[in-house]
Amino acid sequence: MNNGQINKTNAYQATNLVLTDENFALIWNDMPAFVSGQVSLAGSINVLAALAQSQGAVLKGITLDKNRLKLSLITRTLIVAGAAGSFAFEAGNQTLAAKFAVKEGELKTMRESLLDDAAQAIHDEAEKLVTANPAKMLDYKLTPILLADLQSAVTAYSATLGTPRAAISGRTGITAAIAAEIERADANLENILDRLILQFAADHPAFTTAYASARKVINAGGGHSTESKLPPVQ
Repeated sequence: MNNGQINKTNAYQATNLVLTDENFALIWNDMPAFVSGQVSLAGSINVLAALAQSQGAVLKGITLDKNRLKLSLITRTLIVAGAAGSFAFEAGNQTLAAKFAVKEGELKTMRESLLDDAAQAIHDEAEKLVTANPAKMLDYKLTPILLADLQSAVTAYSATLGTPRAAISGRTGITAAIAAEIERADANLENILDRLILQFAADHPAFTTAYASARKVINAGGGHSTESKLPPVQ
């Protein structure tokens, strides 16, 4: 991780701490889209913590939660498998559909050393579909970005296990996974949370002000702070 990526990850954590404050959480926990955005942010933080740990980077105040990391991997695997499996089923290709026929319970009880391989296999099969017919896969929302989300989770999870998959991913794979996860977290913040937070400005100014402050990316090297794209709250 470079300094910019560390700064961003720390800013994500600061933002998530605001969101999960016991008083502030009561404000948004009945808005499903906001809940989904917060869960996604927490998942990205955990993936980045695992990837940073594999590189020996220090992320202050962020503790790796292997159970949450596993859940992120399983969730992303199911999303990709669901999209690709739907295409295969509608195409009448039962052999292909069988490759994506995974269930949450099966993944949760799968041996750790096998889970990352299973997720990688689904990623690789889905990637073939996207490469062969990207326009058609858009109908199923199966995109390179979705595949990158899964790949970063696979790489992060593998890195905590010391499995052969981790050795295969190597430094280049981890570097790519970090960049992909940063992009995912930024997209989630800018397109979901930053937009939805404005709905709370009038009734909960303390919450939106704290959120806006946390969204600043602080330069840990002593330089300037960079404002997020969050519109000013009144």
